[in-house]
Amino acid sequence: MNKLVDITEDLLKENFKTNYLIQVAYEIRFPTDLTIKNKIPEFQGSIKDNFSIYEEGYSFPLTFQPKEDLSNLMNYKFLNENKSVELYLNNYTIFGLRTKNYPGYKIFLKNFMENVKRFIEISKVNKITRLGIRYINSIQLEEDFDESNQLKNKYVISLLDEKYGKEIFDSQRIDLRYHEKEFEIHQQFIFRKNPNNFYELLIDLDNSLKDSIKMDLRDIEDKLNKLHYLIKTKFFEMITDHFLMELRKEVGD
Repeated sequence: MNKLVDITEDLLKENFKTNYLIQVAYEIRFPTDLTIKNKIPEFQGSIKDNFSIYEEGYSFPLTFQPKEDLSNLMNYKFLNENKSVELYLNNYTIFGLRTKNYPGYKIFLKNFMENVKRFIEISKVNKITRLGIRYINSIQLEEDFDESNQLKNKYVISLLDEKYGKEIFDSQRIDLRYHEKEFEIHQQFIFRKNPNNFYELLIDLDNSLKDSIKMDLRDIEDKLNKLHYLIKTKFFEMITDHFLMELRKEVGD
């Protein structure tokens, strides 16, 4: 049986040579405020040097009704020049920063905090109902199901049921939601075949706080540090020493 990693303070502080992240997002949520609509132009003016591309679209109801039944609440996206980083505002109740090209925690946190500061100052949001961070990892495996399943088991403790054979296999998924102290934790594990006909393992970690979030930038940053510490801990709780070696490899090895 593959050995799980020994989680130490040094490991939690380590920066890895490679990663499997396909998306990282940090966001705040607040009570729906329709007055924000009139402040969008001012906010765009404050960020346009770094987020020069603008996109918008109406929200879909959760039940995915026909097109004519779209919500009348607008979603706004402000993207950088190569569209690898975006600020988003959804339904006048969610503001966040997400990227497919994660630069590391300190840089991403600084970017998020700078833009949250601008947004709060302009929008006049006076209450935060949720603070969350999300990390989605995609581990590419093999074309063959059996080889991929063996590799998955060599890398992680995924909790996915092993009894399902390839003759009935389409995808496997487990969705966990639970609380730990003041934190709400959402974990998804998905083992599936991707469009390139290879199997992949998705590890989707979403941690959040919903109580006692002050309208204070120092408090927001302090809580983000705690959420980041927790999400790294949860990731290391499920990986093996073998996969830790993969993370420590130089890119291209």
